[in-house]
Amino acid sequence: MLLVSQAANGSDPVLVGVTDEGVPLEGVIQFDKPGDAAAESKLVSYAKLGLLASGDVLCLLVFSAIGRFSHGLPVLDAETFKTADPFIAGWLLSAYLLGGFGDDAKGRNGVGNAVVVAAKSWALGIPLGLAIRALSSGHIPPTPFILVAMGSTGVLLTGWRALVSLLFSTGQSQQDDVYRRGSPFELFEVRKVLQIIGIFFYTSN
Repeated sequence: MLLVSQAANGSDPVLVGVTDEGVPLEGVIQFDKPGDAAAESKLVSYAKLGLLASGDVLCLLVFSAIGRFSHGLPVLDAETFKTADPFIAGWLLSAYLLGGFGDDAKGRNGVGNAVVVAAKSWALGIPLGLAIRALSSGHIPPTPFILVAMGSTGVLLTGWRALVSLLFSTGQSQQDDVYRRGSPFELFEVRKVLQIIGIFFYTSN
């Protein structure tokens, strides 16, 4: 009797002899769909996280730059980063706690869920950033600044997250279409599996 064993490195299956006829054998063939979270490589996952985080930071820097420009202050200045720092800290912390870098944010469950996660992170992160700013400066920001900060960051962050999740989900849909259509090379893989199964039943009988 022969036992079909899959090598750990993903190479061709290995036939292993089994002399005891009383050993129960069960074969499982698993096909990983490209859209599954477990099938996504760590490199791709980290790249998506990096893109999300860098885009978030860029949005908050744009908010800070627009604010300084509207007041006639230089944009390409260290103060632009200093103004954005509390909001960056508040946003990243809230996004981490509320799933802003999870599967929903990556567009796995649709653009709508990605926007909802972004909105929740914004609703906590920007007020937290305002609180950090108040503590560091020693005074509470004026009401107009709070309203402008909430509104502009909400548009920038949710708009960015909606766009990037749409790109992620579109790319994933294309991969799923390829998975469903298959390719000519997959026929050879199926044929190889059928041959192994035939050898297994032939030798067992």
